[in-house]
Amino acid sequence: MEHSIFLIADDIIYSILIMLCVKSLIRFQYVSKSWKNIIGDKIFRKVHHNRSKSSSSSKKSFLFATIDGVYEFRPFENPQVILIRQKFPLKRFQHVPTLGSCDGMVLLKSHLGYKSFALWNPYSNEYRIYECPYVKTYSFTTPHACGFCYDPYADDYKVILIYRSFYAVYSLIRKSWEKKSSVHVKELNVRSWDCSPGINTENRVFWSIEWKIHQLVGRNSKIIYFDVKSDELKELPKPDFIRENNQLYRLTSLKGCVGLFGGIISSKTFDVWIMEQHEWKLSLTVTCIHYALCGPFVKNSVILVDETNHDEILFHIRTAESQYCAIYDLERHRFVNQINMFNNLRYYMVPIFSESLYFPKIDTKRKRLS
Repeated sequence: MEHSIFLIADDIIYSILIMLCVKSLIRFQYVSKSWKNIIGDKIFRKVHHNRSKSSSSSKKSFLFATIDGVYEFRPFENPQVILIRQKFPLKRFQHVPTLGSCDGMVLLKSHLGYKSFALWNPYSNEYRIYECPYVKTYSFTTPHACGFCYDPYADDYKVILIYRSFYAVYSLIRKSWEKKSSVHVKELNVRSWDCSPGINTENRVFWSIEWKIHQLVGRNSKIIYFDVKSDELKELPKPDFIRENNQLYRLTSLKGCVGLFGGIISSKTFDVWIMEQHEWKLSLTVTCIHYALCGPFVKNSVILVDETNHDEILFHIRTAESQYCAIYDLERHRFVNQINMFNNLRYYMVPIFSESLYFPKIDTKRKRLS
């Protein structure tokens, strides 16, 4: 009896593959040449990315960068498990911390080249190197801050570098740089050795600025953000509840909105605020854990972004000896679980990472602006 061979139409295969998670797509691209062509197609990856991005069940993972230059993906549900280990293809970007992430891509800065940056999708292993044209090769000029975000108005991705006297914006689709001036960056009066990543939410990137740029907000701080629609740095009015010298807050993203958490430095509790409809609203008050006081807790903790789960808040806490995640239950109003990550500090963590194979295609038909 002869064996029958059933051929499945490409459109049916496409409909099946588009429903799968990234890890399955990576595995199935080796089934056949036709499957590899479908999965490797830029349009397919864009559609799959958009579908996953809008789905409440989209896969997310932690992305850890080790001091050995290896990046590890660990599932949100069980961070002790390593899904994928990946090294950046070029050595000069293998031992650097990430400066931001957006839609499955991470922004890296080379320690060896002060003007060299890389965008990388660790899942697809696609990358692109960029050099800021406004910085001299041997000037040893490090940006005070950086950001990476999606521009929904132009279906583009933008890299923002903030220097002492100017800031630069790079468009991935147009493949062009633009140099801009701002009264905010002129307030910086020191040379920068650290590049502070911003908080990416609502298609904007937020920072706090005083004598330097970071994510901590106090009485004398000013909150600035990059507006993708105008490509400008703007100021966000500081909330009225920050008015004393003994208060400290940290910028964050929560429920898809910009937020702040902190309070009186010596307090045993801290507040979580969210800006909704152009108004700051108190979301909850939480008792500090590990660090008994608000000040140390705010300095050593960040809220990890997971916009698909509105019942919990995930805090990443670093101590002198280790780092771990603590889950706060919004219904029971208390911490309910602790996820031990590592017993050492040889890992740097990127906030919850969206799994994607997408990497933007450059529009070579558009005229370079600068």
